[in-house]
Amino acid sequence: MPNKTNSPNPKGGVDRTYFIVAYLFSLISGIVVLLLYGDLDKRLRFHSLQSITLGIIAIVVSVLFGFLSPILSSIIFLLIWAYGMYLGLEAYAGNDVDIPIVSDFVHSIA
Repeated sequence: MPNKTNSPNPKGGVDRTYFIVAYLFSLISGIVVLLLYGDLDKRLRFHSLQSITLGIIAIVVSVLFGFLSPILSSIIFLLIWAYGMYLGLEAYAGNDVDIPIVSDFVHSIA
């Protein structure tokens, strides 16, 4: 049976793995997933935009804390990345976790 939805998943919709991929390298993978598959699924578009926003926040916070302590900056960056991976795993499972201010911003632009 041919894939009529132009989606990467032959059953229709997007492959849930893309939710994890979107958070894997936050900013870069979020942009890639958004550009390639963001038009196919609103949930995936939301999580891609949330991943991009989380990546920007991680970079800004790391740079700001980098002036105080490079070790602290690295730890904070890794914690934000780990939280992003948690969000990706939850999205993979079908649960949407909202980040208080970030999710509101993403909902407004999605």
